Amino acid sequence: MTKYLVLAVLSIIATYFLRDTVSSLGYSDYKDTLGALLNISSIIFAIIGAWIAIIYPRAIGRAFQGKTVSDQAFKDADTDADYLSELVEIVMVSAIVLMVVLFVQFAVPIAKMLIVGKWIFYSKYMAFFVVSLLTVSQLYAVSRVILANYFFLNDLRKKNVDGKVDTLHK
Repeated sequence: MTKYLVLAVLSIIATYFLRDTVSSLGYSDYKDTLGALLNISSIIFAIIGAWIAIIYPRAIGRAFQGKTVSDQAFKDADTDADYLSELVEIVMVSAIVLMVVLFVQFAVPIAKMLIVGKWIFYSKYMAFFVVSLLTVSQLYAVSRVILANYFFLNDLRKKNVDGKVDTLHK
């Protein structure tokens, strides 16, 4: 949670320092970014969701079964839970980005008709903050996907090497 508060603070700082530029931006300037966020978020949401279901059915099954498990199964469950928590966090971030982008695309045409006067400037600052927060959050999620895959591959390779060494010692 703290990391997302840090990302929000970074977006606030960016909004403050870019306030002169932000005040000249309109919705059309954000359309490409919102479209890219929608595409990237939906792709990550689908791929990671499928990955969770395919690769970790044992962990998902354990969550719904009340059976006693062995010590090795507990170790596997801890490892699975660590990977799953990372993946679920990534899916949640992507889902939130998807929902907010859809809401923004729905609400902006209505808001354009309702917001007048000095509220236009405040809404532009808020729009920049929201789009920058969504962008930074999605970039963070993509980097987490890359790191999760990297560490997963390293762990898999280590287990393969350990298994080969154990086979040679027998």
